[in-house]
Amino acid sequence: MRYAILLTALLLFLSACGSSDDQEPSSAPSQGATTAPRTGPTSIPLPNLKVVPSDEGHIGTAPLYLALGDSLSAGVGATGFSAEKAFVGLVHDELGPKFALLNLGIAGHDSRQLIEEGPLDRAVAEITQRNRDDDPDNDVEVVTLEIGGNDLLDLFFELVLPGRCPSVAEGLQKPECVDALRETLDAYEPNLDLILDRLREADPELNIFLMTLYNPFSGALPVLDELGELTLEGDPDTPFPEGLQDIIRRQAEEHDVNLVEVYPLFEGKAREYIAADTIHPNDTGYRVMADAVISEMREAGVID
Repeated sequence: MRYAILLTALLLFLSACGSSDDQEPSSAPSQGATTAPRTGPTSIPLPNLKVVPSDEGHIGTAPLYLALGDSLSAGVGATGFSAEKAFVGLVHDELGPKFALLNLGIAGHDSRQLIEEGPLDRAVAEITQRNRDDDPDNDVEVVTLEIGGNDLLDLFFELVLPGRCPSVAEGLQKPECVDALRETLDAYEPNLDLILDRLREADPELNIFLMTLYNPFSGALPVLDELGELTLEGDPDTPFPEGLQDIIRRQAEEHDVNLVEVYPLFEGKAREYIAADTIHPNDTGYRVMADAVISEMREAGVID
């Protein structure tokens, strides 16, 4: 499994010099949950595509919380790889028993895969059907979106761990490192723009909460911490004055969605908030993420 490979590779890398996150949680649904059918362009099963009914047992007539993302929405890193113990489950609990949940988080997905491999199409179809029918009680009322970590982790596996771009100082001297990061950032922005465009087209008034990413190495692994800072936040003294977070913040403003700032909450907290795989949050980290989302939902009037 890829997250286990990452941990081993990290240890070897650090001893020598000084994600994607394809690990999938158990596909067994939680109590009271059902696994929804695959509706994307391929036949690969979506084990995290779960519909959790409201406390009345209804999904068709319940207001819906829809989660879009990668392994963070799926719950990798939480105890038992449980989405219920990750931020999506914690937010769902806070929304209250009347809300049903559709979790479209797929471990390992990057921004392109979210668009091309089913989750975005499923989300748009659900929003369109529910929010344009004659039943106001079954609307998709809130969407959370986090995506982009695997866009960057692909570079980590391809260039950092093999030692081709082992540090910021060395990487900025090598055209292959500079070009690879530039291509990744340049591809990410139109992907995120398209995702938000399609959600907005499905319902212009939809409450969307877009999350910034965290640096999983902050406060623990200096060489990797510096690389994380550059790719996420940029550095004005380099060819990358903007990082991936700047794209997220700009797109949130352009599409008038609610921005959830997760990044600063994890600064210097890797030893407290990151699981043993060195990438994903542990239960404490997911609680921090959930509280940030809940705070923005209160600010937006979604939660009393």
